[in-house]
Amino acid sequence: MKKNYLNSKKHKAEHSKWGRRGFLKTLGIAGAGAISFGNNSLSVLNSNFLTNALTNAPSDRSLILIRLKGGNDGLNTIVPLYDFDTYVNKRPNIHIPKSNLIKLNNDFAIPNHMNNMETLWKDGKMKVVNGVGYENPNGSHFKSSDIWASATRNTEISTGWLGRYYDEKYLDYLTNPPEKPVAIQIGSRGNLIFNGSKTTYAFAVSSPERLKKVAENGTLFDTKNLPDCTHGDQIEFLRRISNATFNYASVIHKAYSESEDFNQYDAENNLDTQLSLVSRLIKGGLGSKIYMVSLGGFDTHGNQPERHQKLLTTLSNSIKVFYDDLKYYGLDNKVLSLTFSEFGRRVAENGSEGTDHGAAAPVMLFGPALKGNGIIGDHPSLSDLNKRGNLKHKLDFRSIYTTILTDWLCGDKNFINKAMLGNEYSLLGLGINCNDDVINYDDIIPYHAAIYGSTKVDLNLRINQDHHIKIYIYDILGRNHGLIYDNLLRRGTHTFPLSINSNKKLASGQYFYNIKVLGGKDLNKSFIVK
Repeated sequence: MKKNYLNSKKHKAEHSKWGRRGFLKTLGIAGAGAISFGNNSLSVLNSNFLTNALTNAPSDRSLILIRLKGGNDGLNTIVPLYDFDTYVNKRPNIHIPKSNLIKLNNDFAIPNHMNNMETLWKDGKMKVVNGVGYENPNGSHFKSSDIWASATRNTEISTGWLGRYYDEKYLDYLTNPPEKPVAIQIGSRGNLIFNGSKTTYAFAVSSPERLKKVAENGTLFDTKNLPDCTHGDQIEFLRRISNATFNYASVIHKAYSESEDFNQYDAENNLDTQLSLVSRLIKGGLGSKIYMVSLGGFDTHGNQPERHQKLLTTLSNSIKVFYDDLKYYGLDNKVLSLTFSEFGRRVAENGSEGTDHGAAAPVMLFGPALKGNGIIGDHPSLSDLNKRGNLKHKLDFRSIYTTILTDWLCGDKNFINKAMLGNEYSLLGLGINCNDDVINYDDIIPYHAAIYGSTKVDLNLRINQDHHIKIYIYDILGRNHGLIYDNLLRRGTHTFPLSINSNKKLASGQYFYNIKVLGGKDLNKSFIVK
């Protein structure tokens, strides 16, 4: 009994660990511009890496990082149908029966309590990356989380991949910060991802409730409803200092005020609360590129079936309503989301109807920007395991970082390389493309061909990716001479008649065609009808 008690105490000690670095961050003195309160933190990140990466990115793209804290069990999230017998044999009590599965394809399925993701999959808005991990995996929550955040196993490196990028490029951040926050983090206090060599670039408060208060009021703390005494004066002073330190309160408040709620979110669901706030800020034009939210409770050592089902139901429902919200406002194609966790779970169940700390696990991505569903990479063998009985990873997690930075945030290769400590990782075919929202004038080629003794003018348009576009004709006085096209235009080369619109020929003269790309910029060019 004593041994079991000590083991349990040791495990709990790791979860309750709060070192000097975390304590200083809570007090707000771990680095210039950082302050946090409570057990979690909201961070407004001005990262070197991301600021640089986003310089050339389409202005309205956002990335949502969804952290599944505790180590999500990938095998009961994306179930391997191709080796189902082995899966059941390893997990006789906690496997998902076939009758409770929804097939993604012939090889993989999701539990039916994730049914809201089936819609995303069928609509081409979901992809799964199999077997994500790293060499010689670490089974500690904190150490593995640090590895995912720092992108290295080197314990002497205490900087994050975002913080390092900032150190390289934006040395004047403290004296010349951007007008709007580059990234916002809810929860996950003390995460290394934001640490630079000399300071941390995460601005922290706590919890979605704190963020909502800032968004609604433009301040962090109330300075009016305080007791009329010396203690009240002291509290007012501290709160005024905290409010003054919160540089971005006013812009967050402005964005929140210029958007509206989507009434499908569950007010009792903490992840819904976080994503509803993220959506309000996106819809309000805050301009932040990265949002990090979290869902805890994935350390399922015991009673996993009930606990994991509840968590995955929450995750599935929240992501579905989040994209329904964005779609209603025409913004869903500009937002890419992905899940990540510090590690997966062991293949075999333990004696408590749970699973212990594992290694490789799937990463899920969401959003219409993926342009189709799909399974990326090979799934690890359920039989050829490492010495601890864990899956051997097939794909390095840093490949996902590199791909997102390259193909979604359009980062400069040199700065991405520095953020990855000089190491290069392969790009994945996720369907996203940095040129999705870019149509150059060189891609629009008008040409003339004689017909019936006059001139017929056509517009040849080469488009890199599928887009909804509208094409209008205007004369030099700005008068509208008709809508040529209004629909989804598939990737490729297309021809549109300009001089003949609705079977009516334009009179001789100079005109302009105007191409409106939904979610992008307008493109204009003149042409002559003789």
